Amino acid sequence: MGATAYLKNSIAESLVRRTPGIYTRLMKLILRSETMSLDERRALRDALTDRTLNIALATPYGRTMAMKAAYDQWPLLEKELLSQNPHLCLARTLVPPAAASTGGTTGVPIALTRSLEAVVFEQAIFDYLVRRHSGLDLKTARVAVLRGDTVKSPDDMSEPHWRLHPGGRRLICSSYHLNASTIGSFIEAIRSFQPQMLWVYPSSLEVFTRLGAAALKEGGIAGLKLVLASSEVLDANVSGEISDALQVPVIDYYGQAERVCASHAVRPGEHYFLAAYGRVELISAYDDGEASLYEIVGTSYWNAAQPLVRFRTGDLVRLPCGMGADELEAVTLGLLPFQGVEGRRSDYILSPDGRHLNGMNQIARGVPGIAQLQIIQKSLASIEVHVVPLKDFGEKSTDSILANARQKIPSSIDITIRTVDSVTRTKSGKAPPVIRMVE
Repeated sequence: MGATAYLKNSIAESLVRRTPGIYTRLMKLILRSETMSLDERRALRDALTDRTLNIALATPYGRTMAMKAAYDQWPLLEKELLSQNPHLCLARTLVPPAAASTGGTTGVPIALTRSLEAVVFEQAIFDYLVRRHSGLDLKTARVAVLRGDTVKSPDDMSEPHWRLHPGGRRLICSSYHLNASTIGSFIEAIRSFQPQMLWVYPSSLEVFTRLGAAALKEGGIAGLKLVLASSEVLDANVSGEISDALQVPVIDYYGQAERVCASHAVRPGEHYFLAAYGRVELISAYDDGEASLYEIVGTSYWNAAQPLVRFRTGDLVRLPCGMGADELEAVTLGLLPFQGVEGRRSDYILSPDGRHLNGMNQIARGVPGIAQLQIIQKSLASIEVHVVPLKDFGEKSTDSILANARQKIPSSIDITIRTVDSVTRTKSGKAPPVIRMVE
């Protein structure tokens, strides 16, 4: 792409994602919402919910179900229903909507449509969070990206494993090529680029942080002001490690391709929902003995092209046991924190007798010598635990993995531990913690 073409593309993208008028209005609302009292947040929630319901009633979903306007009369919307009929929740808009889709990491890929206002609001949220926690202008900041971008074939291990985006403000790095043998060159390339921000998938940050721990602590990354992790669950330990190593804030941003709600954290274990983003419900899932897990159900506020009402995200949040209704409401409105997004309902393995065994993310906790861990289930009677090892990985690590696993997995399932150079990634570059090849 030549300089003129890039300039045109850049201007066009900015005009869409930061459309004058719409962007200013939404940014003002975001700023105002973050300082609102409980009653003000309730009023905002109710007003934006009514707005969404009025649009949703005109969709095939709303008409077919003969739904009433009251929010609690709408049933929970399942991913499978939306996946099977993506036109079910579509509404007409004056401005042509943008097409999108989920990555299918939950096993249920969905074709999505986004209105102009939804696209602008998403950009405004990122701009707000970046400026709030670093002072940077995301529009002009130098950003090193380590997400799902395709730089070249995953089989091509020759350098470089990155490319400079036209215009020079983005260094696009390939997560597919990040491993113990390439970590040094990745760090060198990123240091030479001198980014002000790292924008990463959490699974990529985990490998980058742990394989490159010594080098990062020794020299850091000059000029870096912020790490933004999004699109996957970020382990609180990883967040703390990279913050300590680089001495910059780490934003753990949670959202979904469906854009029904969002949260963020800058301190591990203290996540806050964004009150102006979407309506949040928390439905009790199960207790794990230490905390209560709730599934997130969200209602979009800004997507007039595909308004989703009471959409089951399948994502689980972790909260202290015994919270009352008033406290749970305060969490959904962003006034009280939750401990973090624990994972998805789909992050389970199947037992031979048909049970869903949850809590697989806990198998790696407290285990020394691990950069990354992923569970592969190829049959009902066996799983493989794939480990990207650090130098101190050894017998103690293996024993700890087995001990943790047996707290969740019965003896009817064989467990094999394998060390690998890298875990399996999806086409979108994400690394699911659990991959099931059986259903």
